[in-house]
Amino acid sequence: MNKVFVTKFQAEWNFGPASKYGEVVFLTDKEHRPEPVVATYNERVTKEIMRGMADYIPTEDYIVMTAAAIPNMITAMLLQEMQGPHNVLRWNNQTKTYDLYKVNRL
Repeated sequence: MNKVFVTKFQAEWNFGPASKYGEVVFLTDKEHRPEPVVATYNERVTKEIMRGMADYIPTEDYIVMTAAAIPNMITAMLLQEMQGPHNVLRWNNQTKTYDLYKVNRL
């Protein structure tokens, strides 16, 4: 079964429509903290995202980016290291569904 990797759990968002594409997996429910911060906190969040992405299979699985900029950036950096194309789902407010985009690495 395909998986839908969501960069960060957002309690106020409905991820139900994403399940049309596969099992929904949240990479983290935390956000990075601004500096100065205890050094290991942001590192733990980054490692949590990296562990979650270890199961990601390009061309088969899907990515949903949320409003969390830093988890999105970390996920994009990991995707750049993998051969694509990558299936990216973007919420469409008009249709209340996800639109599929195929993104290749440069």
